[in-house]
Amino acid sequence: MEYEQQVTLTQDGVVATLTLRNPPRHEWSEAMLEQFHSHIVALGRDARCRCLIITSTEPGEGRGWFSAGLSPEVLAVQDPLKGANLGRLFSQAFSALRRFPGVTFAAITGDAHNEGVAVALNCDFRVCADTARFQFTAGSEGRLAYGGASQLLPRLIGESRAKRMMLLEETVNAQEALKLGLVDDVAEAGSVVNHTLNWAERVLRQSPRASRAAKQLIEHARMRPLETGFAAERDWLAQIIDSGDPAEAQKALEENRIPNWSNQD
Repeated sequence: MEYEQQVTLTQDGVVATLTLRNPPRHEWSEAMLEQFHSHIVALGRDARCRCLIITSTEPGEGRGWFSAGLSPEVLAVQDPLKGANLGRLFSQAFSALRRFPGVTFAAITGDAHNEGVAVALNCDFRVCADTARFQFTAGSEGRLAYGGASQLLPRLIGESRAKRMMLLEETVNAQEALKLGLVDDVAEAGSVVNHTLNWAERVLRQSPRASRAAKQLIEHARMRPLETGFAAERDWLAQIIDSGDPAEAQKALEENRIPNWSNQD
């Protein structure tokens, strides 16, 4: 059954959730990519949105899927131009996710293959179900996985283990993924989204400007010379002090209340 809305948005204050809805395996289609990109861009312009969770409908009894990669109709495409367009769609959608100014989480409710792993790799944090398994099978399909996985995976788990996953198609279970650093935490199946929301609440204790600065500085650390990074950190510190957030934090502590942070823009 093809769902008209293959990505749905729910928003509770400063936390937004995008849910992949292309059952039973939540595979990526062109429609899903376009909807996903549209939501990401809109949320990125919303200064109220501080945290974004990417998930899929949770399974009932037994094992389910977070995302199994490309949909069969996309895999069947033989036209090079259509293939290039698919690459463009993945690039714009997942690049928008990486550039999202708030903190992003993948709540991985079930198994993830290929592009299902890739979307999680493009998030800041990953929380998976204790039943989840991760695998790249794109090579056996005669292709590469879309979505930047070949670049992000080795940065996260190392070159050797990334080769084992991509070239030998090794399956990694939840506990092994945690040890490797592929995921940041494991939760009981059925409670992954709630567990991820608890992580998001920890982000919300911080100044929006400070958390945005820290995220950007950490990400740029692997690309910038050290002294350039120090200079960028000093620039952010000056902006943060000028915003009044440190003084507000101290005042809120003295008055035993929640800080009223400055606007994050």
